[in-house]
Amino acid sequence: MINLSPQQQEIVDAPLKPMAVSACAGSGKTATAVRRLAAMRKRLEDGHGHIALLSFSNVAVDTFNKDYNALLQAEAGASHIGRVEIATVDAFITSNIIRPHGHLVMGCSRTPFLVHGSEPFLANFTVWDGKRPQPTTELQLKFEEGGRPQFEVGRSKTGVDLKAASEAIRKLARVGAYSHSLGSLWALRVLESQPLIRRALARRYPHILVDEAQDIGNLHQRILMALQAAGTQVSLIGDVNQGIYEFSGATGEFLGTYTDRGNVEGRMLETNFRSVPSIVMIANRLSGRDDKPHRKQPEALSGAYYFPYDKDDKDSAFKSFAGLLNQAGIAIRDAAVLCRSAKWADGWAGGEDEQGQGVLRCFVDAAIQRDKFGSFEDAFKQCCVGVFGLLDDAHGDLLSDLLGRGGDKKSSQMLRRTLWAFVKDEEVGLPHASLVADTAWQPALLKRTATLLDTLLAEHSLKPRSSWKRKLAKRKILNQPLMRSADLGMEDLSDFRVSTVHKVKGESIDGVLYICSRTHIEEFLGGTATEVGKIGYVALTRARNLFVLGVPSKNMEELAPKLDALGFSMAGRSRP
Repeated sequence: MINLSPQQQEIVDAPLKPMAVSACAGSGKTATAVRRLAAMRKRLEDGHGHIALLSFSNVAVDTFNKDYNALLQAEAGASHIGRVEIATVDAFITSNIIRPHGHLVMGCSRTPFLVHGSEPFLANFTVWDGKRPQPTTELQLKFEEGGRPQFEVGRSKTGVDLKAASEAIRKLARVGAYSHSLGSLWALRVLESQPLIRRALARRYPHILVDEAQDIGNLHQRILMALQAAGTQVSLIGDVNQGIYEFSGATGEFLGTYTDRGNVEGRMLETNFRSVPSIVMIANRLSGRDDKPHRKQPEALSGAYYFPYDKDDKDSAFKSFAGLLNQAGIAIRDAAVLCRSAKWADGWAGGEDEQGQGVLRCFVDAAIQRDKFGSFEDAFKQCCVGVFGLLDDAHGDLLSDLLGRGGDKKSSQMLRRTLWAFVKDEEVGLPHASLVADTAWQPALLKRTATLLDTLLAEHSLKPRSSWKRKLAKRKILNQPLMRSADLGMEDLSDFRVSTVHKVKGESIDGVLYICSRTHIEEFLGGTATEVGKIGYVALTRARNLFVLGVPSKNMEELAPKLDALGFSMAGRSRP
């Protein structure tokens, strides 16, 4: 059992009323939220009510479940603390609103199901963007000032006529399908049009606690407020300075202004248990907070540093970072190289040329996720999407059920085992990404996929489409491996974990190298007023002992004085 700080204990012991908790990075909000959940369950008098603890990632949910179960086991007589639900926000909305009630507003005669965009039947569902038909599943809803809805589509975010978008969405809905971006819209329409369902949900969930509340977007906010209007008490915990999903409509404004509501109590978590004091000091200067470090500065090398790098000589940057880690007593396995975007992360992770397109690209990504990053879960997801892209149109929501966390149908479990076997076995299943793509990897994939499809037809009655081989043709396949091997003499550096800042949000990492462009650094130095500034702040506050900023060599002379003034030190230069 950990000992809670006075601020943490006050939150745990607070009365059953709505709260907004502003929590700094590394403040132990997981421990606080879990103990608050247990305390609320003990005090809840309604024997039929459940308390929901929601977050925005499966990783966070898994951590909450693990800590809550450990708490129950550690507390004598605590086994009666039942009737809690720990889930992602989307999973909560799906299981409680969309699947049981979505048909009431979607106009379908079946249980609604999520589509991922690669299902063959979706070729018949498009929307006109003014120049060409675009997949309906790529429609994104955003709200203009004043709350007016507007739809965009594609990477260029082309505006779509509201009437055309609505007709395309309803056509998709009539077969029971919805995309990630449209699910919350249907859930909101259920709550707005069905007062009995709204009140029943509020009765079942009298209290909802939302973690990472700075990531609540407009639709999620409206859903929570609809439940609140029906009687649910909603509490939020998060940090507006870590709101790095503005591109999806999550600005942090809901959390930042929640205490303006008369019945909401504001609380603070202002002790950083994660980072050394010198990193906390810089984080405070960037965010305008006054958080206190719990840790003492260690004698080994620690704190915030910067060094120059050349984008054409990544190995030198890795070597410099490895040298600093060695001085700090940090193993490479406990460090990470972080980038602003997935494109940058891929370049620093190895710089492979993108290969494959369409369905074939799914299998390419699956092999890279498995063999380069060791992520079997992501490899499985990509492989499933690829396989279902080869099947005929008659399989409805099977892919959604297969990738869902709650799919407990026996048929889905058996199919899952078959596909997992294909993903895990590089000898007879998904070929290894080190094979030369055009002469070895793609031919092996074609042969092994034929065997897999025969098995799916014989054992699971899943019929392949007649043109499946054309979908695995050598389009954008090169005469080189899917992933590069480590350069000669660089085997130790090839073990560096390279990721985007978004993917490590919520983690504690002993040593962090954040690779930036000049523009990224300028926004980072400007604080957390912009999304890029917030991304830099999140990168900084992941670090426990050592944070290193990679500065383009050509911009060192300009940026070094600004970094020194903020509290950074140049690597290799003694601190004054």
